[in-house]
Amino acid sequence: MIARIAALAGALALAATAAALPAAAAEKEKPDLAEAKAIELKSIVSGKQTIDPAKAYIFIRSPLNRSQGLFLKTPSAAEIANYENEWKRQFAKAQERYARDLKTWEATAKSGSRGRKPEEPTAESFAITPIEMRMLVAFGPQFVFDKVDAPGTEKSFSYLVEVEPGEYTFLGPLFYLPGAAPAGTCYCMGSVKFEAKAGQITSLGDFLSLGWADRKALEQTTVVREFLPDRPARPTDWSVPEALAKYTFARAELRAAGKRNNFLNAMVGRIPPVPGVLAYERDVPVDLVGQAEEEAAEAIEAAVAEATAATEPAASPAPTPAPAP
Repeated sequence: MIARIAALAGALALAATAAALPAAAAEKEKPDLAEAKAIELKSIVSGKQTIDPAKAYIFIRSPLNRSQGLFLKTPSAAEIANYENEWKRQFAKAQERYARDLKTWEATAKSGSRGRKPEEPTAESFAITPIEMRMLVAFGPQFVFDKVDAPGTEKSFSYLVEVEPGEYTFLGPLFYLPGAAPAGTCYCMGSVKFEAKAGQITSLGDFLSLGWADRKALEQTTVVREFLPDRPARPTDWSVPEALAKYTFARAELRAAGKRNNFLNAMVGRIPPVPGVLAYERDVPVDLVGQAEEEAAEAIEAAVAEATAATEPAASPAPTPAPAP
């Protein structure tokens, strides 16, 4: 018993010491990562999981088969600042290692060794893991929210992901495990993004399954076209299941997302052009929503200028000069 009490006291002392560490040390041990958690209907029914009003939720439906994909969270200003601080800490360590390695090299060089001279790290050449690797949010193929396979209905699988509120870009139908090569295609050459708001289920419906894209649209995503489905497009089903209808939900408001680096070293591609959202001019993504907003703003500005000009009093004509005597 005494030994157990002593062990407990030691554990409490260690916990107190850890709690007293400065915030910088805690950040060093656990850098910012995009928080995400798969939600399952059975866990909501049992009470093991709940819908948290402080969190945001992304809903995805996959017709017929399970699916998977990656979202990329846009880092907040605080996350970017923490990442920059992490870069500075690691850069300082790299400079310390360089100084030690240089001394060792100089000492061995005097004895005739011809080893390679250490390369000094500079702000231009030094890099750490890209911040995007910390912002990945995955869904599927495991941890299905619900499965529909009743007679007379189309089979489907759905996913619900709890995330931090913020902006998310669909990186592509990718399956990725740290340390392993990704499977699937990265939409590095063009995709869509949307805002996931706190206390709300943002529904992508079956949009990610690309049923809305006909063959002509799909042809703009690949040079290998022999196996593309030749089928008519069908509207996206943005609805959520009845089990989620009691919560606040909304259709995802999609915007075009531009090109990005292929930091996962995956197969590169792009999502098909999305009517009213995303178009392509050769290899350049075009933000159709942004264009429409700019045109509307210009039209309003022109209308205001015209109305202002109409209300201003007409300028008085210049007086006629008197004739010369």
